[in-house]
Amino acid sequence: MAKNSDSLASNFVTELLAIALNKRTIFDMVRQHMKYSYFQVESEKKLWQWVTARTDRTGRIPTIGQMQQQFAEDEAVLEKIEEINEVELDEENISNEEAILDVFERFIKKMKFLEANDRITDFYNQGKKDQAWEMFVKYADEFSKFSIQSAKFETVFGDFATRQAQRQSEDYNKRFKIPTGIDEIDYRLGGESGGPETGECVLWLGDSGAGKSQVLCHCGITAARQGHRVAHFQLEGTKEQCLNRYDAAWTGTLYQDVKLGNIPAKKMEVTKRIIKKLKRSDVIVSSEETFNAKTLVDVRRELKEMEKEYGKIDVIIIDYLELLEVGDGHNYSPGEERFRQAKLAKGMKMLAMEFNAVVHTATQSSNIPEECKNDPEFVITRANLSEDKGKIRPFDIFITINQTRDEMKEEVMRLHTDKLRDYKNGDPIRIANNFAYSRFYDRKRTFELADEIDED
Repeated sequence: MAKNSDSLASNFVTELLAIALNKRTIFDMVRQHMKYSYFQVESEKKLWQWVTARTDRTGRIPTIGQMQQQFAEDEAVLEKIEEINEVELDEENISNEEAILDVFERFIKKMKFLEANDRITDFYNQGKKDQAWEMFVKYADEFSKFSIQSAKFETVFGDFATRQAQRQSEDYNKRFKIPTGIDEIDYRLGGESGGPETGECVLWLGDSGAGKSQVLCHCGITAARQGHRVAHFQLEGTKEQCLNRYDAAWTGTLYQDVKLGNIPAKKMEVTKRIIKKLKRSDVIVSSEETFNAKTLVDVRRELKEMEKEYGKIDVIIIDYLELLEVGDGHNYSPGEERFRQAKLAKGMKMLAMEFNAVVHTATQSSNIPEECKNDPEFVITRANLSEDKGKIRPFDIFITINQTRDEMKEEVMRLHTDKLRDYKNGDPIRIANNFAYSRFYDRKRTFELADEIDED
């Protein structure tokens, strides 16, 4: 029997892993629902972590021999591998697969029930009885339909009426747009009320010093002003630098003055009204002041903690992609950097879908010749992505930041919409900046630039 009701018995884990390692469909099923907390002993966690990471990297489930070679000096894991190898997968055992999966499914349902019960109880204890009831009804419906083995098939004609009824229900279409606040980009992403949609991932690309951190802060402030709660993960620089940048931008104060605390009394009075209006949405900053210290697993855990304390997170900002670690237990060599970045890109898309949020992140461009950078007709494209060009695939929106030396002096730049999934691209978008005040987008000056172009 299991040591506690929140974990799987070791003997059952042995049988479950034996059938999972023998058949890809079962492996994928177990992978989708298994959590490390379900294992009782460290050897099981080590083995499963390595097996899933290697399968992701190679596309194939490792053999018993490969597992034994990997853990040649770890007696506890070797013993577990031997136990798995001794499970006889003859015809009788194969026919018993369904019974093993049934036990696993009941365990998953129990874990989901406990999680649901905690959330319902929290609402009830807070006096939110209607919300507690609505959540109970929702989970009851989910439990009645949940199965790790059921095929996810749907018919075009036979299920049309059901789909249409769902589309018209109030709680069906939970996705919504969260504008970037850069008018032309938002217009390209759906017209006057356009912008990235929750569940989508946005990648910004630029050369060093182009303003990648500035645009991420801009997106955070814009979202908060519209009543959306933002989680900002600062992986480069200090928390103080990040917060100073935000404070300069939203208060309209020079960055250098904010650093010294020199905000005029009149402006401080204005900030009180803004804070009263926006503190419910807010931007929650998590900073890691050591390089490469935070993983995707850490980000997901912190997002869960933030939602418990502050409520639903609508926008996730990660500054920036390369500084995050995968957290799969694999030590990626320099030659494997492209694989690491590709996995980070997929992980960010998964965060967007799991939390039904817009994810904004940025990445560094490859070395670009000076003559290209200073050519006002040149724009950075996906061809200038450093490491793996394929890391763009999980992203729904890909925008590059372009600026010549002359444009930098004038505080203007060009944004190239390299990829807008489901929408059409267009000519580069010319915008004005005001970096002294930490403003990536100076709306008034941008409109003036547009009027000048129209007059010409």
